[in-house]
Amino acid sequence: MNRTHAVALVLACALTAPQARAADKYPYKPIRIIQGFSIGGVSDTLARIVGDQLGARLGQPIVVEARPGAGGIVGMTYVAEQAPDGYTLLLGNSAITIMPNRKEKLPFDPLKVFVPVSMLGTAPSVLLAHKSMPVEWIADLIAYAKARPGKVDCATSGVGTTNDLGVHLLNYMAGIRLSTVPYKGSGPSIIAAMSNETSLSFAPLLPAIPHVRSGALKGLGISSEKRNAALPNVPAIAETIRGYEDVGFFSIVAQHNVPRPIVELLHRHINEILAAPDMQKRLVDQGLDVRIMTRAEFSEFMLRDTQKWKDLVTRANVVF
Repeated sequence: MNRTHAVALVLACALTAPQARAADKYPYKPIRIIQGFSIGGVSDTLARIVGDQLGARLGQPIVVEARPGAGGIVGMTYVAEQAPDGYTLLLGNSAITIMPNRKEKLPFDPLKVFVPVSMLGTAPSVLLAHKSMPVEWIADLIAYAKARPGKVDCATSGVGTTNDLGVHLLNYMAGIRLSTVPYKGSGPSIIAAMSNETSLSFAPLLPAIPHVRSGALKGLGISSEKRNAALPNVPAIAETIRGYEDVGFFSIVAQHNVPRPIVELLHRHINEILAAPDMQKRLVDQGLDVRIMTRAEFSEFMLRDTQKWKDLVTRANVVF
């Protein structure tokens, strides 16, 4: 071994040793999972389901904290500013891959600020209508909206969220003009439709399921290419508008400087949690398509997802 190689080896050991020691002690205190939307929404629900199991495995409580606002930006910014010690994680979703398409750029690049820990899964949105709306399916809505351009309002989880972009895509592909009304998360957006504050709500599937099953809201269409097993009687929007698809993802990510041994530890535990049959059934029953990936696969997924939203924004000429 020459002197250059020896110096490099010493430096590598010096850099990795503190990280290894940090992982050995981790965790010695409660861990927070920050989610950037309203309490009771899909991000909140998933964070609590996974957090409960993860806390039991790690021997420390997992505290889920909501920091809603700006389509998930408030939560992302908060986590980006925290100490990179593995005690503040983010319930990452499609906001990470959508935000690079904003007209007003963020002060940081989410794809560089966060590192993938574990993918949880993908889930569509569902277009909901108040019971008094004289529509039952997407074809009915298209005819109704064409007769009232700009006068039919639709609640969303916030500007630039998957369901907000889903409304714009629907407008573009169906030749209609629904007016979007952004709320701070799926919970408030669903309540808006239930109370008839808005005629429609385009919301993540997970929190909408009980309201559709009970008949409190009409399910007009699912945003995935095919119907979802959680609401098999609600048709896919693509059954009426061929090629329509608007699906988001949910995950756990960490600040990019969190020691790699800690990231790998969390990744292993979360993937083992997701692989349990009872957990898979629980998540599938709530509309999530569980996706177990390696960290490399998850990283590649986010790059593809970023391009998907870029194509959608360009095609539908969306400015946000």
